[in-house]
Amino acid sequence: MAIRTVDLKPIFVNKAFADFFGYSVAKMFSLPQEKALPEETMALYATHIRPALHTGQSWEGEYFIRKKDNEVILVWGRFDPVLDASGNLANVISIMQDNLTCTKTAKALKVSEDKFRLLAENITDVIWTMDDAYNFTYATPSVEDVWGYALEKLKELSLLKITLPESHKILKKAEKARSRAEAQGDFDHINRLEMEHYHGKGGTIWVETAVRRLFTEDGKPGGYQGVSRDITLRKQTEAALFERESRYRTLFEDSPISLWEEDLSRLKIYFDALKENGVTDFRQYFYDNPDALAKCATLVTVVDVNKATLDLLSAKSKEDLFGNLEKVLTESSMAAFTEEMILLASGGCEYCGEITNRTLEGETIWVVVHFFVPPEYKDSLARVIVSLLDVTPRKRAEQALMDSEERYRVLAENSQEGVIVIQDREIKYINESMTEIFGLSTEELEQVHPLEMVHPEDKPFIHEQFKKMYEGKEKEGFATFRVITTHDEIKWLTISVKPIMWEGQEAQLEIFTDITHHKTLERELLSTHAQMEDRISKRTAELSEANVQLKALAEERGKAQQRILALTQELIRIQEDERQRIARDLHDNVAQNISSIMLKMETLFDDHSCVDERLRKRSESVTDILKEVVASVRDIAYGLRPPALDQLGLVKSLQHLCLEAGNKHGFAVDFVATGVEDISLDFDSEINIYRMIQEAVRNIVRHAHANKATIRLVKSHPDIFIRIEDNGQGFNVLERQAKTLTEKRMGLRSMEERARLVGGSMEIQSLVGTGTRIIFRLPTHHSRRHTDYEYHDR
Repeated sequence: MAIRTVDLKPIFVNKAFADFFGYSVAKMFSLPQEKALPEETMALYATHIRPALHTGQSWEGEYFIRKKDNEVILVWGRFDPVLDASGNLANVISIMQDNLTCTKTAKALKVSEDKFRLLAENITDVIWTMDDAYNFTYATPSVEDVWGYALEKLKELSLLKITLPESHKILKKAEKARSRAEAQGDFDHINRLEMEHYHGKGGTIWVETAVRRLFTEDGKPGGYQGVSRDITLRKQTEAALFERESRYRTLFEDSPISLWEEDLSRLKIYFDALKENGVTDFRQYFYDNPDALAKCATLVTVVDVNKATLDLLSAKSKEDLFGNLEKVLTESSMAAFTEEMILLASGGCEYCGEITNRTLEGETIWVVVHFFVPPEYKDSLARVIVSLLDVTPRKRAEQALMDSEERYRVLAENSQEGVIVIQDREIKYINESMTEIFGLSTEELEQVHPLEMVHPEDKPFIHEQFKKMYEGKEKEGFATFRVITTHDEIKWLTISVKPIMWEGQEAQLEIFTDITHHKTLERELLSTHAQMEDRISKRTAELSEANVQLKALAEERGKAQQRILALTQELIRIQEDERQRIARDLHDNVAQNISSIMLKMETLFDDHSCVDERLRKRSESVTDILKEVVASVRDIAYGLRPPALDQLGLVKSLQHLCLEAGNKHGFAVDFVATGVEDISLDFDSEINIYRMIQEAVRNIVRHAHANKATIRLVKSHPDIFIRIEDNGQGFNVLERQAKTLTEKRMGLRSMEERARLVGGSMEIQSLVGTGTRIIFRLPTHHSRRHTDYEYHDR
């Protein structure tokens, strides 16, 4: 295991990790990356592993490393991200097959703890006295080093004033404990407290204090005496140790390899007792006393296992596994257990072997077991680390390979192609088809190689084709040639030569195929081909002329489509301009005129005190109607040309559109825009985006029967993505598109056309009963934003 930076520079490397590369641990810190990792591995890290780590995901798989002797080997590894408080990638934990042993971790933690404990215990202590109200009456000069107060200043303060409120509870608890002790006659009771205090020079410190009661000469309580020491560093160390222990515990639990922590101290006592009784040959002893081996099994205590072990053995929990360990063992694993016991009893510390185990579901699996006693536990066997590596896929592959070899043997025996296996210039295998092709018996073919029967005209060619193979420069070859059989018959053959492994050694596989019939057909085809060539040349000339005409027609259609596109874009722009003009006239003229009439109606009877009540009510009714007309005119004007688009920008306008639609029609609209505020869109892009979303919202209101809609407007260079979703009734997309023209519903076509006019695309995803999703993908345009008109309510 190693802890690395994001650029794979080592921060921490254990010995097992360094052993993979063949270097010492110290050398790994100065080793250049190109010495340890081939280019393909660095490329794999850059393109796959590192991007996954940045998203907080782990990566595991195979990759290559370069050892000290420049040998490149394939290893299995796992990369885990270490994120900082902001969620950014800080470090990388790299694990290879052997993993980090928990024993080394525990030793490192113990050394670290001893070091910080020694540091804490050598800090100068403060001896002090207090009265019953916790006011200091005396303190040694070291008080200024611990609390940061001079003695005279400290006498003006009480212990409560320099203690954080959270620590007052600790003091209260100590008072109760002292009262109970004194009630039982224990007047020498000592309270040991750890409290957090304010430091005289700023900040806080943790102080460990031992307190005892002082008594006057007449036996009455007379204050307190205590010894205090600064344990701030120890507290910080304990927190760091806890964090480090948690990290290593996580490595143990989350390791992809099955890890077991076992306590064999009782087994060590048993072995020592046998040695004292004169047992020296434990192999013979266990063979003669099988009950002793069974007793050894009962003396093994499994302390802990990790998650990978539970997965490997199909256990629901650790308790489930510990209660059914006898189900895991097979005859193979019992044989390995015997070897382990013999090794341990003889003073050995490490064992590795391949065995079978059985899962709790009854499935047999193959594992490589690695048994290791850390040096510090060699004398007691109190901690032993066992790892199990699942090799079941490999074993099954080996069995499949054996089955495959049998199938290929049957194929070779029944193949119509001739097959010969040659090893060290000696024929090792000949199938029956060879005798049929060459007209020779198997014994004759063993004496005469088929290449010796090559037609004289083809011999120079064959010699040239296989020259490099004869010289050992190449191992594969292929050629087509003629042979003369013993019956003076000329046959056309192909030969394919490939290297194979035969009975564990290199050999050559030669496959001969009789293609005489194909050569006869080839001659006939060549004659037919010559005739066809003449016809094809004439037809090609005719097609070339037709192709020129088609190209001209295609160019004309392309120009027409461009003209249609430009015309459509101009029509939409004219439509928007006309909407803008109408909206301005409605807002500035019609709405204002009606507003004037409304004001006059409201003040119509201001100078007349005696007006018929029916006439006054009729006037108020007309005024209310005029108010509704003004509101309707402004709604129409805003719908034709939303003023917020010019005044507030695209995002604010869409937020207003979604909020207004949701409130008006009673469904929730979740609108979020990301990154769009940072780009400047031209007017055509803004109005088209607004109209597309506006039309989509209208469709949700009119047809979807939804109670929730989600709209996302996201910039992802170089495009803008718009995703509109609802949880409504949905529809069949193909049927709806087919009915669009006949029913004269242009909503979907309008959105698609607007997307196409700004260089984008629209995709509709919907099924009946599953809601609808519309996705727009639009290119960004960095053009100057402009506004033509602004509306101001009067």
